[in-house]
Amino acid sequence: MDKALKNKLFELIEKFNEAKILVVGDIILDEYLWGMANRLSPEAPVPVLEVKRKTHLLGGAANVANNIAAMGGKAILAGVIGDDIYSSVVLDLLKKSKINTDYVLKDKTRPTTVKTRLIAQNNRHLARVDNESLDLISNDVSKKLYESVEKIIDDVDLIILSDYVISVLSAKLIKDIVKLANCHDKTVIMDPKGQDFSKYDGVDVLVPNMEEALIATKSSKDKPIKKIATTLRKIADKVIITQSANGVYYFDGADELNLDAIPTEVVDATGAGGSFVAMLGLGLVGSDFNYEESIHLANYAAAAAVKKVGTFAVKPVHLKELINVSYNNSTVKK
Repeated sequence: MDKALKNKLFELIEKFNEAKILVVGDIILDEYLWGMANRLSPEAPVPVLEVKRKTHLLGGAANVANNIAAMGGKAILAGVIGDDIYSSVVLDLLKKSKINTDYVLKDKTRPTTVKTRLIAQNNRHLARVDNESLDLISNDVSKKLYESVEKIIDDVDLIILSDYVISVLSAKLIKDIVKLANCHDKTVIMDPKGQDFSKYDGVDVLVPNMEEALIATKSSKDKPIKKIATTLRKIADKVIITQSANGVYYFDGADELNLDAIPTEVVDATGAGGSFVAMLGLGLVGSDFNYEESIHLANYAAAAAVKKVGTFAVKPVHLKELINVSYNNSTVKK
């Protein structure tokens, strides 16, 4: 990294408080039960976790919004939760993070999505328990979500759709939001999941990880990444494929960019994709849609996110610290 790029990235971070981003998608509550596992159950050959503490973190689309807010941006979240004890936990966390919850809808017919992880000493994951409904939200609730987007769209700079294939982002809702965004000249970033990417047709930026890209394009691991991205460009104008330890790849049909991964200790990759798309969105708004600078920042955000257990809201100090380390290391090498 040269000094000019470092200065650009630092200047960009200072502009994040000017950004206003709408995040639409699956809201998840990540619950962690921490304890000690020193014996097996007499009822089955499984460890017994003696729970010492419980923590809750924002996951899914809420994690994306949380990262935007933590960096100083204005985050508006639109999605669906249940009308239960966990919905109160979600709303409390969102409000503490100063995330706009005006468009978070309660649905009495379904539970709040909760993913409970059992973690023993040394951050050892024993199991995960998912409490969720995979049935799509009703047409009435979907219509209310669309009306929420319609109401706020003129006030936001960009839209991020965060799909965890749980219930919110149906093919119709995505299509309707994309059409609305096009009418209002708003960029749509898609954080995809699942095997069928056809429902994302028309989004501006598609950001799968490599595993998702391979599945969606029915490609083998030895297929050149440019060909994979070319196939995905039938869906989106710009494609960004995150590759964990192998870095990030960008292709828009003309320009391509390969970035190495930021060297860091990987503790837990949960939520790193959300941190990446959040920072990408902030970077695009702050840089007047300079993709190279924005992808650099997003790459650093993902590196910061994997250093912690669970979803992690990356803050300016974390980002600047990693950028400084990269700059100092590159200076030493010279």
